[in-house]
Amino acid sequence: MSDVFAAVPHLLGFVPHKSFVLIFIGNDPIRPNRTEMIARVSLDDLGQNPAALAHQLTRSVMDRPVSRVVGLAVCPSSPATGSALPCRAELLALTRAIQQHGFRISEVAHVPDFAEGATWQSYLAEERTGRLPDPFATAVAATAVAEGLVTAPSRDDLAAIFTPADRADRARLASLIASALDVSHADGARSDVARERLARAEDAITAAAAGTLPAEDHTIADLVATFSVEPFRSAIFRNRSTRYLHGVEALTTHLWRFAPEPCASHLAAIAGLHAYMLGGGASARIAADAGTARLPLLSLLREVLDRQLPRQELKVVANLAGAQARADLEAPMPPLQSRAVEPNEAADDLDETVDRPVVTDRNSELSSDN
Repeated sequence: MSDVFAAVPHLLGFVPHKSFVLIFIGNDPIRPNRTEMIARVSLDDLGQNPAALAHQLTRSVMDRPVSRVVGLAVCPSSPATGSALPCRAELLALTRAIQQHGFRISEVAHVPDFAEGATWQSYLAEERTGRLPDPFATAVAATAVAEGLVTAPSRDDLAAIFTPADRADRARLASLIASALDVSHADGARSDVARERLARAEDAITAAAAGTLPAEDHTIADLVATFSVEPFRSAIFRNRSTRYLHGVEALTTHLWRFAPEPCASHLAAIAGLHAYMLGGGASARIAADAGTARLPLLSLLREVLDRQLPRQELKVVANLAGAQARADLEAPMPPLQSRAVEPNEAADDLDETVDRPVVTDRNSELSSDN
């Protein structure tokens, strides 16, 4: 159990503070003891109706093969010896409500923080205790690093990647992006030019995967226009290497910092969907929150998060949409039948293909298939 608790930051993608975390552990005979879902709720929200909160935390996992649930309360400091565990009444009430949904609770415990040697104590049997190993020296931590996943010190640190660039930089780029969008729309009807545009985007993705992000104004504007226009946007979705997926997420997050709406929301949706396919449910939720325009692709991301769609299913559908978009680029419509479409009314091939594909309320963080 100590190893399970030490894995929590890497399953979430950040170190939780003042939180209650639920780990839903699966009973799939082929892959036993897999984390089916992990959910986080602020301890400040435990005072609400426990039945309603239990429903929010379990609704997306009701049809999953879950064998047991483990809960962990994280508070800034450990209670003094002999004193009551923090939030005991609220957590036990929530635990009973979760059990009424048919889930077996195997442990609910408290830990002060995620430091090596931190003592955890059970709410279900207070004589049951243990000590955490170093959370950043475990097998789960090594796996997260190998997958290129980042475990941030806090949710705020994770969310900081979606910080807009300086206002002057955004204003300077606005006219360049507007002009690049016109060119990008026109390029979609010319297969030779379309392939060149897509190749530039893929070169930028490869560079981003290696840690190099674009800095020159015209390059940023050109890439923003590529990711904001069909069929180029959908063509980016390809079930390739983990490195490629990381490159797309890093590049589109970077471009978001400079982009106006609705381009910014397109970029946030692309970044979030790729983060989700990589297992970063918390990063995907932050990306979903960063988008403000009413776009089908952004709605898709939020639906995927709410329903906790298995990552592999999303990868399959995204790959099919990407393949179709690439076919469209190879055989575009005749010029007389095409028309330029404004960015905010552009049809989304990917959106239309998977229009309706981490349980979440406003304070929950989710990660799946870890």
